Amino acid sequence: MTCHPRRRPRLVSSALVLAAGCCGFAAGCGSPEASVDSMGLPLHRPVTERELVARPESNLLYPGSRFARRIGADEHRLPAGGEPDPAYAGVIAAAPATDTAVLTWYDHALSARGYIRATYYRPSNQVNGAAWTVPNSREQFQVGIFASTADVTRPAPSGYCAYEAVLVSYRVTGPPPS
Repeated sequence: MTCHPRRRPRLVSSALVLAAGCCGFAAGCGSPEASVDSMGLPLHRPVTERELVARPESNLLYPGSRFARRIGADEHRLPAGGEPDPAYAGVIAAAPATDTAVLTWYDHALSARGYIRATYYRPSNQVNGAAWTVPNSREQFQVGIFASTADVTRPAPSGYCAYEAVLVSYRVTGPPPS
């Protein structure tokens, strides 16, 4: 069987493109130091709010919640060095539920996605909260329940609890957590 002369260059160029792509893929996979964590977020450059918004977790809302506003920021280096301000993305909302019901729902939803409980440090304008993390990542999902006096949702309707649900990416000064 003879090849048509016009097809040969196309086959050769396709083979070269395929070989180059495989080499690039192999080079990235064989590197001694990973460039992303277990959630696919970068380890060696600042994380952006946009990267976190692309994660489905940053859009989790308790069923029946009233969306108030989106919150977030890119990771920012501090002038004195050290650990930078983290990137975060999430929402502030109000739910027709108790704080316990909201936290329980998030616990089930996040556990089903492979998250485990983590230490949560409650800000002064919150009355309750919890945090979850994915093993071998720097990310945490945090849910904070605001005090009824906090003006974060342009007063929540009676019987609603105001809360924030945020995906946060912490840059640690040591190795990523295991």
